[in-house]
Amino acid sequence: MIINYLSEDNMIFIWKGYGFLVPFIAAAVVAITTLLLSAIFHPKQPYDVCIGVLAAAVAIWYAGNHFNSPAKDRVMIDKATGQEFLIKPDHSLFFIKMQYWAYIVGAIGLFFLIAVLFSSK
Repeated sequence: MIINYLSEDNMIFIWKGYGFLVPFIAAAVVAITTLLLSAIFHPKQPYDVCIGVLAAAVAIWYAGNHFNSPAKDRVMIDKATGQEFLIKPDHSLFFIKMQYWAYIVGAIGLFFLIAVLFSSK
């Protein structure tokens, strides 16, 4: 586990494995999706960011399932006792596994979408 102090304001960023990639994946997918949709639909639509956040949730889910795959479990045997230990991959951000961050990001995307739908009327 890595605890990282980001600034003098005592902000803490806690992750294990590749869990630190969650905000970077989200930011990259939202930026790319927003740029592509604004290029395709010439006037900027308020739905661009909503669709980008939902696409980021899908990307985070796939990345989390890839990194935390049960196929990557390893069995270690203690030579002294002969006891077996199962070692599972753990890639998490703030103690939440990567694939579960997809539900959090998806809920934020749905909240944005509902806010945009009700604000445009």
